[in-house]
Amino acid sequence: MAHKIPEETLTEIRSRVSIVEVISVYVSLRQAGKNYTGLCPFHEEKTPSFSVNDERGFFHCFGCGEGGNAFTFLCRLEGISFPEAVRRLAAKAGVPLPQTPDDPQARERDRLYRLTSLAKTYFRHCLLDEQIGAAARRYLDERGIPQEVAEGFQLGYAPGGWNGLVRFLANRRAPLDKAAALGLLGERAGRNERSRPGAQQWYDKFRHRLIFPITDVTGRPVGFGGRLLPDPQRDASRERPQPKYLNSPESALYKKGSLLYGLFQAKETIRETGRVLVVEGYTDLIALVQRGFRETVAILGTALTLEQLRLLKRFSTDIYIFFDGDDAGRRAATRAFPLCVEAGLTGRGVFLPQGEDPDSFGQAQGREGLEEVLDTASPLEEFYFTQHAPPPEASAFQRAQAAKAAVAVLSPMTDTLARGALLTQVAQRFGVSEEELRRLRPNRAPQRAAPAPDPQGSRPGSPPSSAELELIQLMLVDRQVVTHVCERKLIPAFQEWGEVAADIAQAWQRADHTSIDIGAFLDRLPKRVADFISKMLSEEESEERAATQEQLMWDCIEKIQQVQHKSRRVRLQREIREAELRGDDAGVRQRLEALRALGRS
Repeated sequence: MAHKIPEETLTEIRSRVSIVEVISVYVSLRQAGKNYTGLCPFHEEKTPSFSVNDERGFFHCFGCGEGGNAFTFLCRLEGISFPEAVRRLAAKAGVPLPQTPDDPQARERDRLYRLTSLAKTYFRHCLLDEQIGAAARRYLDERGIPQEVAEGFQLGYAPGGWNGLVRFLANRRAPLDKAAALGLLGERAGRNERSRPGAQQWYDKFRHRLIFPITDVTGRPVGFGGRLLPDPQRDASRERPQPKYLNSPESALYKKGSLLYGLFQAKETIRETGRVLVVEGYTDLIALVQRGFRETVAILGTALTLEQLRLLKRFSTDIYIFFDGDDAGRRAATRAFPLCVEAGLTGRGVFLPQGEDPDSFGQAQGREGLEEVLDTASPLEEFYFTQHAPPPEASAFQRAQAAKAAVAVLSPMTDTLARGALLTQVAQRFGVSEEELRRLRPNRAPQRAAPAPDPQGSRPGSPPSSAELELIQLMLVDRQVVTHVCERKLIPAFQEWGEVAADIAQAWQRADHTSIDIGAFLDRLPKRVADFISKMLSEEESEERAATQEQLMWDCIEKIQQVQHKSRRVRLQREIREAELRGDDAGVRQRLEALRALGRS
């Protein structure tokens, strides 16, 4: 569907949006010369191999080979269509898009995002209303939550009535059935004076609750959490007990195991501090943030998942996880260590006194107490090995079995030095031979088979490619190559990629500096070629590479000219036969001379 969006529109979006800003939402980047580097979000790695060039608008990973521009980054990372990626970046850049048919699935998601945005607006308005939100604001004051924190997390309030949100959404012609699917409304069969028997009636699911909007990493609301507020006027004996916390159900927008509350607000501080703190709930997070720990995120009513840890790894590899000091907390820490190993993170456990959570502990001990428990946080491997080490009276067989289990946990590690250090710890704590331990071969995922050699004999380090595509690679990065191609009037001889080659030549004619907008062409090329171009541009220039590229240019020009000459020869031979049948002697002589001249060239 990319061809339905005018190229000039795509170019304008790219010119207004910094690819570094786009990618920085998902990846922690550091400037390194002209490029920015970070850990690749497309594969697991310890050493940054992901490179972004802001000036030319492309990215490339030297580890897995992924490359492209801002549009392709969003498509590949979030699994969205190209038109949806264009819409997002157009909105960010303030570029209006022409009205074109788009992806029905994307339109449906847009409708759901509009619903969650409307609901957030409603809850926020209710909190700020002088009369409606008085009780909720009083609760925030009692908890010591300052106004700037409440505003930063866009906290809201759901009044105690049954249809405030229903009326708000209905007045804006929002689809109430979709709101029910998102967990904002409930439905029941019944009758009232305005409806016929059996008609559905909608009611607010969140009532008399402090509302915590849950957003994705880009800040869009995808769901809500609600904490029940005390109500001295409510007669609890006459009503069914309400849960203290009520959360949105999973939906097309909200997958609780793949999101983290507060990550949108915390990501910049995480980059600055180099660490992230993980707690269990909304109020625990707010308690830490209001005491200055803005690098805090919270899991969403489920155990910590590998997907959440991989999401955090885009911003930091140093993670502090708060656990309760009871048996449940120790079990949670035991489960967290293998996940951190698999995600490639350095995990530390922050164990609070039994019966305390970050909120209550923060209120009692303040920032200094929290700093102290963070400073004394235990590396999760130490806790794990302590919990799993066999007792002194264990048999040799029991020690061996426990050590094998620990080695299996460490098997996903790609950092060989760190894994070796941990194996030393296992040997010492479990009372087994380190030499024998290192001989164990943990089960690993089968390695991919090496790719078959290219039957067309592509050059080392380059993807299987035709002479046309190889020449286009060079035309994108070197104006001189375009000059040689145009002087030889070679573009009409392109059999497959002539249109792209002509557009590149025009782009260079319009360019007033040493480069063109390469991102404008990456979407139009095969992925293997776009990735290779990104790689070539990310590498350092050298005399050896320049010489290799110049030789490649002349080889490609020669190949295309050979194809061009062969095509002309076949055409002239056909025209000679046709002229002979017509008895056109002059035509025959003219084409024979052209054929001889072609042989001399």
